[in-house]
Amino acid sequence: MANKKSQDKIKEEIIKELGLENLSDEKQDEILIKIGEIILKKIFIETVDRLSDSDRKTFESMLKGGKKADEIEKFLNEKIDDYDKMVEKVVTELKEEMTNK
Repeated sequence: MANKKSQDKIKEEIIKELGLENLSDEKQDEILIKIGEIILKKIFIETVDRLSDSDRKTFESMLKGGKKADEIEKFLNEKIDDYDKMVEKVVTELKEEMTNK
């Protein structure tokens, strides 16, 4: 779960790399929301794949129980080696997929 500063940086990079600078702010936001949904789905799938069965159950109960994002992130960082790098890799791979024609 990226902090505000890194989220802004990712947003700027995506806008630049996809050539969205000339679109209205509303259209940029619409496209970024869709990209964000794709990224979250990919991170979720990768996360679930890397967790053990018991950790997966704990993760699911945390999500259903409405745990705060920072608590969930702490749990994932403890259970998945290089969790932050995994997230970065998912984002990088998606950006590469979108910019390769």
